Amino acid sequence: MEITIDPVTRLEGHHGVKINVEDGVVTDAKALALMFRGFERILVGRDIRDAPIITQRICGVCHNDHRLASLFAIENAAGMADEWNVGMPPAATAFRNLVTTLQYVYDHPVWVYVLVGPDFSDSPHKTGLTRLNPIVGKGVKEAVWAQKELHKAMAIIGGKVPHMMTPAPGGMTLEIDEKIITQLVGIVADVKKWAVGVGIGQPAATNAEYVLDEVLKQMEEIKAGKRDAFEPKEGMGNALFDMVAMIAVAHDMGLNEQGVWEDSKMLAYGFLPDPESGELYFPSGFFNGSELENMDYRKISEDVTYSWYKDETQTGYVGTDLPPEPYYGKSGAYTWGKAPRYNGLPAEVGPLPRLVAMYLKKSKELGDPLGLRKTFCGSATASTALSRMIARIQEELIMIDYLESLLLQLKDYAGKKTAIEYPENISGEGVGLREAPRGALGHWVVAENGKIKRYQAVVPTTWNVSPKDSKGQHGPLESALIGTPVSDPANPWEVVRTIHSFDLCLACTVHIFTKEGRKYNLTLDACSI
Repeated sequence: MEITIDPVTRLEGHHGVKINVEDGVVTDAKALALMFRGFERILVGRDIRDAPIITQRICGVCHNDHRLASLFAIENAAGMADEWNVGMPPAATAFRNLVTTLQYVYDHPVWVYVLVGPDFSDSPHKTGLTRLNPIVGKGVKEAVWAQKELHKAMAIIGGKVPHMMTPAPGGMTLEIDEKIITQLVGIVADVKKWAVGVGIGQPAATNAEYVLDEVLKQMEEIKAGKRDAFEPKEGMGNALFDMVAMIAVAHDMGLNEQGVWEDSKMLAYGFLPDPESGELYFPSGFFNGSELENMDYRKISEDVTYSWYKDETQTGYVGTDLPPEPYYGKSGAYTWGKAPRYNGLPAEVGPLPRLVAMYLKKSKELGDPLGLRKTFCGSATASTALSRMIARIQEELIMIDYLESLLLQLKDYAGKKTAIEYPENISGEGVGLREAPRGALGHWVVAENGKIKRYQAVVPTTWNVSPKDSKGQHGPLESALIGTPVSDPANPWEVVRTIHSFDLCLACTVHIFTKEGRKYNLTLDACSI
């Protein structure tokens, strides 16, 4: 039986999946990206300083991530900083780290309450998670308030949100002062109190064990018919309670045994350089299934064997590869998505790979906070639908603490220089590497006399929804779907939940070609292929 699910996402993008099901199990899967992006082609011939402004329009949610990755690339091309942006004025780095962290604290709850929460909510599934019911759930309404507050904080720094304007070639266009710090601390304190139930100065995970005990107690009461719904107690942290309750329900549904990629590989670029030492707070690394290797971005290539691009555009390292030449209708191809590979291997990206790299390279406590993945998934490095969900929630706690530490550091940079002059008419190659909430994000640029000669962006979802390659290797999502049970082919929720565990994010302004060859220009609300 062949089943096509299209679209698979609720807010961001229009990705599809085609699966074959035999005897109640997925036996084959194809990840379908049915839109052409073409941002790289728009950039060719433009002033290199235009790149951050244009590429941030790739996404209405991760706008800041693309702007910063592009800035990293063009500043690297100018010889001002390395690929992770180490070398810029410390005050600029502190500001950019702050913007990044605010984006994370904002983004992960969007995934919980909007993108994946409905998969487990009481409305369709009678789980007791009424707070996650779409639109009308109490938790959803509270989260909208928190999102508004965090957008306000980002706008204080960026001038506006989305598409903030103050990160600019050479640094930032504003300096840190006492007024900005006071405003940000006030907003973060309010949101933190709602999210995790404690104020500034206390670890975000302070109430975690208390919340877990309460969630498990309420779950037993719901199963016994003694209560109808999960409900947080006063002051325990409403968002933390909702997230833990969702994880408990997901575990009860068996997601620790669904969406499994047995032979998983994981990639993390690393990000958040210390303003003074340049050490990355989140380390880079490639997990080969048994150990963490040092990451070398020159081992990244893209395969287009099953993509609608001409085969001759796959020549090797992504930084020097030819721009992909569209070839819609190519025999055997089934997607506009390309197949990024690290040293010839597919790799999953996102919160789970980031925390696996943290676990194996830097800190087991930070890499698997509270040991949740080891407890519920059998291992801190397991790649399952549930472990991806847990990792995203664990990372939210880490980011809240990191954000608070940044706010406390800001006073050290008050009034200090946040920018240096960006040179005119540069020629050279540049790379910008960082981590968007959904995973490893890289921009590559080649400039000649200040003009862009070639540009390439490899975004997180491109890694995760990549199609098969010339070796017949499936991408991460396809691999995770194969073997997933399907209890009801008319409502394949196991498949949908596995897809959503990757937190996909697809395309913006696109061209759609009809069978008759007509072309339409559409503006959609999304990310990138």
